[in-house]
Amino acid sequence: MTGLLAERVVVRILAAPLAEPIPMSFSRLTERRMCLVEVHAGGEVGYGESWINYPEWAATERMATLLEGVAPVLLGTDVSDPADVLDRLVARLSGVGRQWGARGPIWQAISAVDLALWDLRGRLAGLPVGELLGQVRPSAPVYASGVGPTDVPQLCALAVERGIRAVKAKVGFGDETDRATIAAIRKHAPGARVFADANCAWAPAEAAQQTLILADEGIEWLEEPLLDPGRDALEQLHLSTGMPLAAGENCYGLNELTALAHVPGVDQVQPDPAKSGGITVATRLAAALVGTRSRLSPHWYAGAIGLRASLALATSQRSAEWVELDVRSNPLRDTLVGDGFRLDESGQILAARAPGLVGDLDHDRVAALQIATADRSAP
Repeated sequence: MTGLLAERVVVRILAAPLAEPIPMSFSRLTERRMCLVEVHAGGEVGYGESWINYPEWAATERMATLLEGVAPVLLGTDVSDPADVLDRLVARLSGVGRQWGARGPIWQAISAVDLALWDLRGRLAGLPVGELLGQVRPSAPVYASGVGPTDVPQLCALAVERGIRAVKAKVGFGDETDRATIAAIRKHAPGARVFADANCAWAPAEAAQQTLILADEGIEWLEEPLLDPGRDALEQLHLSTGMPLAAGENCYGLNELTALAHVPGVDQVQPDPAKSGGITVATRLAAALVGTRSRLSPHWYAGAIGLRASLALATSQRSAEWVELDVRSNPLRDTLVGDGFRLDESGQILAARAPGLVGDLDHDRVAALQIATADRSAP
């Protein structure tokens, strides 16, 4: 595939209200949000997603970054090789992000383009991205995410109903609340493996104390316990508590993620497909993890396209392990793509069969959920 020129970039912001906000240790999610990115080339369209859960104004910034920063570099150029495009975009824009003090938004915008170009590549080849990458397994294990501190019995019931055999508790809300969350998971999802996610809740001394409590509760691994998740602090926490750790969703680019994988105790490295560098960076990371104790388990807590990317990675990379599946209702995940997200009787999520990442996007649902759009075309 050569000479595939990018002709147009379209950015759509979708939103769905929440009946009740979803609590996090650092904030709360007041609505489901999705930044849907289209790259038009070769008579086809590739669809990607950029993470905009936070802050409230992320959609405004992301649309500007994509159309005023990324699109001028992309349009009119050859986009047949997603990895080459990612490297070009990073080379042109990483300095801007550094001076701006906003490396995250730059990487999150570039990640959306990478996902869109992998989707485009699969569509043009008529193959799912997992197969393009070299599928090594037909399914991957799932853990139920987003459980706690509210609605624990109902969310566990949804997990059990789907056959999911692992649950990740949301912690960082104080001893009493965290213990209650874990006790409720044990009661309503009996026999499930239990992990925990603190969303960067604690300073080092408190993290050590809380981690020992979680270890006593039988938590198998703990995600993002530290306010400042530096590598030295993560290593010290593991050495002082023995707790296996997970991290990576707030890392950008291969170097940061690879360095994290070499921290003793970080067993799960969790790049976010729509934040950390798309599929391209995640596959490079997966190759670097082969032969190490660390596993690739992508972070995902947003819409349909990023979850499809996580699934493609989990079924094509030998160093991959878990797929994160938020069990709360999310129309931006559940209603936008054909063929949905299929689980087998053992709680494994099955590899997608649709060409590209997305397959048949429901354009009527996109229109119903869209709150803003803008585009830019090649001269």
